[in-house]
Amino acid sequence: MDLTLPRINALRDSANEDAASGAGRYHSTRISSMGVSAKGDADDLGVGVTGSDSAGREQVVMSSQNKVIVGYWLVRAVLNVALSRGGNKNKFLRGTGIFEESLQPNSLISINQYSSLLVNVHSQTKGNDVSFLLGGAFASQWLASPLHVLKTCENIEQLLLHLIQHPTFRWCSLPLCQFQRFESNDKIILVPQFTGTCSKQLPFTLEVAFATLVALIKNVANKRIPLSFTFTCSRPKNIADYETHLGLKLSFNSLFNSICIEKGVTSQPLGLTAQPTDFVESHASLKDLSSNSSMQTKGGTSIEQQYRLSLPDFVRHYVCTSSNTQSPNIGLPELAETLAVSVATLKRKLKEYGTSYRTLSEEVQRNHALLLLSVYKVSNEAAANAMGINDLPNFRRTVKRLTGKTPSELRS
Repeated sequence: MDLTLPRINALRDSANEDAASGAGRYHSTRISSMGVSAKGDADDLGVGVTGSDSAGREQVVMSSQNKVIVGYWLVRAVLNVALSRGGNKNKFLRGTGIFEESLQPNSLISINQYSSLLVNVHSQTKGNDVSFLLGGAFASQWLASPLHVLKTCENIEQLLLHLIQHPTFRWCSLPLCQFQRFESNDKIILVPQFTGTCSKQLPFTLEVAFATLVALIKNVANKRIPLSFTFTCSRPKNIADYETHLGLKLSFNSLFNSICIEKGVTSQPLGLTAQPTDFVESHASLKDLSSNSSMQTKGGTSIEQQYRLSLPDFVRHYVCTSSNTQSPNIGLPELAETLAVSVATLKRKLKEYGTSYRTLSEEVQRNHALLLLSVYKVSNEAAANAMGINDLPNFRRTVKRLTGKTPSELRS
């Protein structure tokens, strides 16, 4: 799979980035083989990691202040849930730069703005179930939002692919989370990766993401799909909220957070979705979405599609791809060159997102090692080869450093 990037001339060592951004000069840099696949023993298991559903049109959201999130429905859902708990609307919006009276169906907000709104709601509302209620509220509006085109999906697999891997839908529903997809012969494992979320806010954002995905699949498919979940946290006191909104297949104190779906379920056709009486039928389809540069909302409002990856997400994909090809040049300087920016600029842009190249690189390696060794039980040789590590002693040291456990302990 290829990924075509714009050459970000606006960020090339320029003292005036805003002025440079209007230059409009682009250069395509292609990175092939998006994702990571294990070889040797892992081939027999069909282990693979799939990145974004790229059609060669993605651009990188270099700044967390860039407005790429289709915010109208998300903000409205957040306020509805928060106000139902007796909160103050002005306090929720304070410091976010979001003004309710200015919101329109085609309004875009930034990652920083949306993240700040969730932080305010989390800190100012009562109840441990607010995150789950937010997920349900987001999903309940899907027919009126750009997500309505998902009703043309033929089965669960197609719905899942578009919902979690199509950048346009990501910015409408899960703007702070992208799922890394691992596959075996009989199941699909989705591992969440977050953008613009601090460690303190991560548990809340994780609950929002899981609840949103579950509710969206249920609403679009018009039936509940059996899913299982793993969490790195200990069993919460509000376990009833988890069971109500996610189901009973929950595992805590796990090595990683994930959603697991049996492959046999994904071939199931979607059920007929009951449409509200005021819904205006659209003839849009997934094919139309792929060929057009804009999409229509319920009221006919045109919204420019966002075929874009956040900078942290692109860094993760870059690390995956480089590991898969066992390229010796996968460091920060090479990534900066790929994006046509200086190393200092790239570091600064990642810092805006609250992260760094090393943090993202280790996150990717850790997730891959955990899946290969603890789930698929592959040999050290196969895992090392899949991770792009040439010698076994270095592989064992790397796994121990990333996970705190040896390969043998992870397989046990």
